[in-house]
Amino acid sequence: MTRYDEYLAAAAERQRTDLFEYLRIASISTLPEHGPDIRRAAEWVAAHAERIGLRNVRLMETPGNPIVYGEWLDAGPDAPTLLLYGHYDVQPAEPLDLWDTPPFEPTVRDGRIYARGSTDNKGPLFTYLAALETVLAVDGRLSYNVKLIVEGEEELRADHLEAFLEQNRELLACDACVISDSALYARDVPSIALSLRGMAALEFRLETADADLHSGMYGGVAPNALHAMARLIATLHDDDGRVAVEGFYDAVRPLPPEETASWESLGFDEEALRAEIGARRLIGGGEHDPLVRMWARPTLDVHGMWGGFQGDGIKTVIPREAHAKLSCRLVADQQPEPVLEALQAHLRRHCPPEAELTIVWTLPGAAPMTMPRDAPIVEAGLAALGTGYGREAVFFRSGWSVPVAALVKERLGVDSLLLGFGLPTDGAHAPNEHFDIANFERGTRTMVAFFSSPNGR
Repeated sequence: MTRYDEYLAAAAERQRTDLFEYLRIASISTLPEHGPDIRRAAEWVAAHAERIGLRNVRLMETPGNPIVYGEWLDAGPDAPTLLLYGHYDVQPAEPLDLWDTPPFEPTVRDGRIYARGSTDNKGPLFTYLAALETVLAVDGRLSYNVKLIVEGEEELRADHLEAFLEQNRELLACDACVISDSALYARDVPSIALSLRGMAALEFRLETADADLHSGMYGGVAPNALHAMARLIATLHDDDGRVAVEGFYDAVRPLPPEETASWESLGFDEEALRAEIGARRLIGGGEHDPLVRMWARPTLDVHGMWGGFQGDGIKTVIPREAHAKLSCRLVADQQPEPVLEALQAHLRRHCPPEAELTIVWTLPGAAPMTMPRDAPIVEAGLAALGTGYGREAVFFRSGWSVPVAALVKERLGVDSLLLGFGLPTDGAHAPNEHFDIANFERGTRTMVAFFSSPNGR
C-alpha cells in the first residue's frame, strides 16, 4: 500500500461526507429560484479548494453565475501548466415521482451514489479535488502547475464562459486543459475520448394561410401547414438515412484506418446497444458501422414538430402554421456556421410552394474537438488510468458535445484532455442519476497518479 493509498483510506469517510454535502446543494442553473443555491455551491467549491491547499482561490463574477478560480503554481517553470475544468450547476430533477429517493439527498445502493449531479459533474469533479488534496498532503507538491475553474452555467449557456476565457487569457494561460465533465467508454474500461462532436441547431416555422380554416368548408383547396412540414422534413434524409442537405458532408475529415482498427479491442456489441436503448432496430446501417456513425459521422435530427390542434378529441381545422426544431452533431472539420447556412439553404430550396418559411432562431452551439493521441498530456492520462484501474487504457471517440473544449481551443489556444469517470448508463439529466462508487475510488486513484506522476514533465 502506497502513502497515497494510506491517506485515501484514512480520509475516505470524510471525503464521502464532503461529497454528499456538495450533492445536497440544489444548484439548478436553469431555474431562477435556485439562484441562492447556485451561489452556495460556488462558495462551497471555493472553500473546499482553499481547504485542500489551492491558493489565490476566489469567486470571479460574470454577468451570470460566478466562476470559482484557484491555483497551485509551485511545480516550477519547466513543468506544464494545466487548466482543470468542471461545473457545479446541475439539471432540474423533474419528474420527481420517477426518483426512487430524493434527488438532493444522496443515497447509496447497489454500489452507486444516487443524486442529481452525482455523475454530471459533481462526482467526477470531486475526484480531482480529492486527488489534489491527497497529493498535496502526502508530497507537499504536484507534478504540474494547476489552475482550476469551476463554472455554474454549463447546463444553461456558454457565452458567459466564452467571455470569461477571453477576458482572462493571461490569468488562464496554460499548456493544456483537463476536463472532468466526460465519461468512460464502459464500466471497467479505463478510456480516453479523443474527440467530441460539435453541435448546431435551429427552429423554423411554415405558414400557409392567414388563419386556421374549417376542413369542411375549405378542405381540398386550403393548404395544410402540417402536410407541408411533413414533406419538407422528409427531404432532409435519403432512404438510407444519409443527410440529404447539399454540401453537408463536404468538410468531414476521413477517419484514420488505424484508429478504427483499434476499436476492435473495445468489445462493442451491436445487439447489446440496441437492447440498451430499447430500439426495435438501429438505423443508418450499410456504409458505416455503428461506432463510426455515433462517433465520427455528423447527424441531423428533428427534436420537435408541432402545429394544429393537440387537445383531447378532434378539432377539424386545417392548420395555418407548423413548427420544427432541428439539430446537427458535427465532426472534424465541420464548423457550425457553414452547416447552418447549408441547412437553411436546403429548407428554402425544398420548401413547398404553398408555404412561407421563417427561420425563428439559429444556435451555432459548439465546434467539434479532436485531441492529438500522441500529445504528452494524453500519454500522462493513459499512464494514470492504467495505475488507477489496473489495466491498460484504450481510446474511443465521443458523440456528445462539451462546449468548453472548443472554447478553450479558440480562446486560449490549447487542446483538452477528456479525463472523466462517469458512464454512459449513469442517467445524467434523468431521474435516478448515479455515480459508481468504484469509479469514484478508481477515478481518485487515477488523478492521484496523474498529479503525482513525472510523465508530464
